[in-house]
Amino acid sequence: MHKKAKIKSIQIPENKRVICISDIHGEIERFQRLLEKVAYNENDILILLGDIYTKGRRPHDTLRYCMTLDESPNVHILRGNADWGGDDFLSPAENQWLAELPDIIESDAYTFVHSGLTSPNLYEQLPATVAKVDNFIETATPFAKWVVVGHWPVAMYCHQIACHDPIVNHDKKIIAIDGGNVLKSDGQLNAFIIQDGRFTHTSVDDLPTHVIAKPQQASGGTLNITWLDRFIEWVADCDPLSLIKHLKTNKTLTVPKSQIWTDNNGNLVCCDLATDYHLPCKVGDEVKIVEEFEDRYFAKRNGVSGWVIK
Repeated sequence: MHKKAKIKSIQIPENKRVICISDIHGEIERFQRLLEKVAYNENDILILLGDIYTKGRRPHDTLRYCMTLDESPNVHILRGNADWGGDDFLSPAENQWLAELPDIIESDAYTFVHSGLTSPNLYEQLPATVAKVDNFIETATPFAKWVVVGHWPVAMYCHQIACHDPIVNHDKKIIAIDGGNVLKSDGQLNAFIIQDGRFTHTSVDDLPTHVIAKPQQASGGTLNITWLDRFIEWVADCDPLSLIKHLKTNKTLTVPKSQIWTDNNGNLVCCDLATDYHLPCKVGDEVKIVEEFEDRYFAKRNGVSGWVIK
């Protein structure tokens, strides 16, 4: 018999602020900067939705910092698919802490889980399943109360214009908050805030800022290549950019050559910085620079990614 998911029940008092953060991925400095930005304090309820320490620059420091936070009764931490422990640098106490983390946190109005649920019945969920439900919004049926998840970068739901801000799907009552921190070049670490039934969010990243000197109108926005539709054909090389054809839509677009690679099956793929969208910009606007080229930038503004012509 498969072991069932570990469920932790919590109470969220009225007027209490709930701060949800997912997929920190070992970026302790970014995480601490986000907590400072939202003015996190001991009166808040802080919920971390898993994938705490792997992949980033300071995994061990991040893990130990989260363990310290977890000493507060108002902090609740889930286990993600990358939080199963067993890493060489972890102590027995750290592995034990990871093993004891819940797989699901529930309150009267919300369910918090790393990646998703296979049904509305929390008591039939399996730990490995709730830790790795890919493409949850597009595959799930509606829920009776809000389900808050991380794991799947929200930009991978955006098939025309990439946006890294949390998605609130009212039809299915699903809130997805993973901004692609670490996993995507233009990603960010999001904090999703719930207070008195209202939703807000903020984010941080480490991208440099550029001030726009020449305005441009929005254009394109017909294609953003996502992970599940990543297969392409090469058309022409204009190093450091390449013209490619997207196999699913047969549309052509220019992408950074650095973002094209061959997968284990020999397929040519691309799913990062792969959009035809040009950001609308006014003189004096600030954008975050993801990658710079001779005649253009790949940039991000207000969570939305696209091209800016120099």
